[in-house]
Formats: sequence, C-alpha cells, structure tokens
Amino acid sequence: MNRQGFGVATDCIHPDDLSALRRFIEQAVAAAGGEYVAFTGHDSIRGTFLETLALSPEFMQACRTIYRHGTGRTPPTVPFYQVLRCLSGKTGERHAFFFHYDSYVITALVPVIMPTEGKRGDLMMLPNTRRIRTTYFRNLVDKILLDNKVTQVALRRLISWGYLRPTRVRMRPGNVYFFWGYRSVHANEPCDHDKTRATALFHYANPHAGSRLRGVARGTPAP
Repeated sequence: MNRQGFGVATDCIHPDDLSALRRFIEQAVAAAGGEYVAFTGHDSIRGTFLETLALSPEFMQACRTIYRHGTGRTPPTVPFYQVLRCLSGKTGERHAFFFHYDSYVITALVPVIMPTEGKRGDLMMLPNTRRIRTTYFRNLVDKILLDNKVTQVALRRLISWGYLRPTRVRMRPGNVYFFWGYRSVHANEPCDHDKTRATALFHYANPHAGSRLRGVARGTPAP
C-alpha cells in the first residue's frame, strides 16, 4: 500500500457468496430500470454476504493490523461504514471520473461484478498524496481544493494527455483490495452503459469523527 498504492488479498471470497450477491445486485439494478443504484450503511445490505463480512473478526482484525502498521497508532474500535455502488446505464457514468479523498483512513474494496470487455470501470488512483490531517479544517481545505469543477476537469485532461499517470487497478471478483482511501486521490473509470460494475466498500477509521466543526458542517454536531 505504501509502495504501489494498494494491497490485494487474492481469492478470499467464496464463489457461492459472490453468486448470491450478484443476484441481489442484478435484481436491484433491474428494479431501477438498468440504472445506477447505491446502498449506504449496514442496514441496507442486511442479510447479504456483505453483512457477514463486516461482522467477520478476521476481516476487522486485518484492517486494524493495517491501520496499526500504517499509522503507528492504536486502531479504534469502530464498525465499518459500508457502501455498495452499482454503476449501470447512463446515470452510472455520472458517478465515474470523480476524483476524491475518502473520509476514512482505510478503504477495503470488494469487486462483485466487473465488466471484462470495453470500458471496465478500473480503479484509478494517485496514491498517498497527503498525510492524515491533524484537524478537520485542514481536511476540509483539501477536499474543497479537490472537489470542484476546475480541479476535476484539470485532472481528467492531465491524465488523458499523459502528463499524469495514475495507478490503474484492474480488479477481479474474489479478491479484496486495500488502500489508503483518506490519503489517496482516486476515482473509477466509466463502464459501458449496457454493463454493470458493482463494488462493495468497507471504510474504516474516520480520524475526524469527533470533530465539532465536522458536525456543524454536516448539520449533526458531534457529542
């Protein structure tokens, strides 16, 4: 993760679990008319393999170990923040090529459905471009500088012209990919409109979870 930007645990998801999850996703995408669908939070994926994985002591311990070795800090006892993103149709393309920093230190990405032809929706990243900020204000400044139209267009053009060479990760279902989501600028490439790209994200350890400024900015003051 520190050298190439990401780490991989290979062939660690059982094919039967992937098959059941694919059926769940295919039904959800069909119900949405073949367009983009997202599930946020553990309640939205209750009863699926993603709930089982989030509650796995081994999976949590792996993330805690990565956190400890990567930051030198004691890993917090907190649950994962989960998102299941299903890119499909024209609306799916609107969610591609959006470069951002995650709010959480570690991102574990589980590809469920990945196109094998045409536009595949590969993960792109500029790894480890910042440190963990000591304050939420510094983090907010970073995000404002990145999450705007001028910066987004500039990044896309610099990449298309070859001036920036991001790390491209071609993901394979059955693997789990780990990277420093908080520290790395990343986005996904689009996939063809008639294809579905589905990935489950497990975010671990928000360094600013207790920030009062964060609470005010989100309209939910921290306790």
